[in-house]
Amino acid sequence: MTTLYINNSNRTMEVLAKIMNSYAEKYDCRIKYNVEQNSLDFHGEDSHKHAIAYETSTLLNGVDI
Repeated sequence: MTTLYINNSNRTMEVLAKIMNSYAEKYDCRIKYNVEQNSLDFHGEDSHKHAIAYETSTLLNGVDI
């Protein structure tokens, strides 16, 4: 397990984690929000991180989260 640290923290982190987890499932990975560290915990193959982040950012392009 590795941690994805987020530079901009706000109250939508849990929602972002759920959206990212939806993309992660197709790569047989998962992402969960860690309340204590205000970070996203990534479980899976490290080589899929970029694709999951890219797909999520494409979906949210122009959305202020």
